[in-house]
Amino acid sequence: MAARTYALLILALVSALLLMLTLSTGATFTAPTTNPSNQLATATLAAPTGVSATVQANGSTVRITWTATSSTWASGHRVYRATSAGGPYSQIQQIAGRATVTYDDVPGVGTFYYVVRGYYDANGANWESQNSAQDSAKPLHHFTFNAIATQHSGTAFNVTITAQAQDNSTVTGFTGTVALATNSGTIAPTTSGAFVAGVRTEGVTITGPYKTNQTISATGGSPSRTGASAVFVLDHFRATAIAISNKTGGVAGKPENGDTITLTFNEAANIATLGACNGATTSGTDLLTNDANPDTMTALNTNLAFGTIGLGNNGYFTGNKNAKNSTCAWNGSNTVLTITLQGVASVGNVAGASTATWTPHQWMTSASGEAIDLTQTPSITATLF
Repeated sequence: MAARTYALLILALVSALLLMLTLSTGATFTAPTTNPSNQLATATLAAPTGVSATVQANGSTVRITWTATSSTWASGHRVYRATSAGGPYSQIQQIAGRATVTYDDVPGVGTFYYVVRGYYDANGANWESQNSAQDSAKPLHHFTFNAIATQHSGTAFNVTITAQAQDNSTVTGFTGTVALATNSGTIAPTTSGAFVAGVRTEGVTITGPYKTNQTISATGGSPSRTGASAVFVLDHFRATAIAISNKTGGVAGKPENGDTITLTFNEAANIATLGACNGATTSGTDLLTNDANPDTMTALNTNLAFGTIGLGNNGYFTGNKNAKNSTCAWNGSNTVLTITLQGVASVGNVAGASTATWTPHQWMTSASGEAIDLTQTPSITATLF
C-alpha cells in the first residue's frame, strides 16, 4: 500500500513539472506597431499613386512626382523608367523615406515611361510594391518654323516657332527662349521672348541681300537643341533686267537714234537717284558712248545715272562720244525706265550675236530708301540693237 501511494505521488509530481514546462515555453505573436497589418513574408506594400511625368521649362528635364505609398512602414520609393509602354523598366533612383515625392530625370530624346514603387529593406528584407500607374514624357528634340512667305530686307515679319519632341509632337512644357540666327545678312532680335506651352510667335527683321534660299535657325533648351526654317525668298531692291533694242526698221548690230535701253527693277525706284532725266528733261551730255574694247555706255551724272552697260564686243562705237539729249520715261509704278537714244555718233556695225552686262551705280535706292543690291546681275532680255 505504501509503495502504491509512493508511485502515485511520483506520477503526480512528473505531470505537474511537464505542465509547468509547457506553460513557460508556449509561442506568442504580438503584431508590432510599425507593421500592424502583417509581419510575414507575404506582406504587400501599397503602390504609390498619382504619378506624373512632365517636361520642364528647359525642354530636357523630366520631373516625376507622385503621392507616397500609404504603407507608413515603407522604407521609401524607387523610380523606374522604360522606353516602351509597359516596360521592361530599369531603376533610375532610390529615395529613402516617404517625404520626398519628386525626382528630376534627364533621359535624352525619345518617349519615356515612368512608374514608382514603394520598397521596404529593413532587417535584411527587400520588398517592393506593385508598379504605380504609368506616365510618359517626351523631351525636346528640335524646333520647327511655320512656312515663311517671301519677305523683304529690312521689313519686320512674324515667325512661329514650335518646340517639338522626336515624334514631332509639341513639347508644351518648354517655356524657355531661343537664340535666332540666319544664313545670310543679320537678324533682329537675336534672342526670342519666352515660349508659351511650347510655341512662340516672334516679330523679326532680316537685313541682307536678295537671296532665294534664306533660312532662320532657332537654338535653345538645356542641353541645346536646334531647328531651321524651310528656305524662303528674302527680297531686296535690285535691278532685274536690261533690254537693248533696235527701233522699228533699225539695223541689227548698229546703234542708232531711236533705239532703246530699258532698265527694269523689282520694285519702285527712287527715280531721283537715277538722275533728273524724265519726260521733258533729257540726259543732256550724261550718256556716254565709249569705244572701250569691249564698248560701253555709261551714265554717272546728275541728269542720268544708271551706271555702266558693257556691250560685250568692240565696234559699236568708233570714238568716245555722248548720246546727247536722249529721252527718259518711267512707267507708272517707277519700276521700268526706258531711255530712247538721241545724238548717237561715231558708230559701227557688229555682225552676229553678242552679250551685254549692266552694273547699276551704288547710289541708286528704292522709293523706300533701300540701297540697291549690287550683288545681283540683271538678266538680258534683248541684246544689242
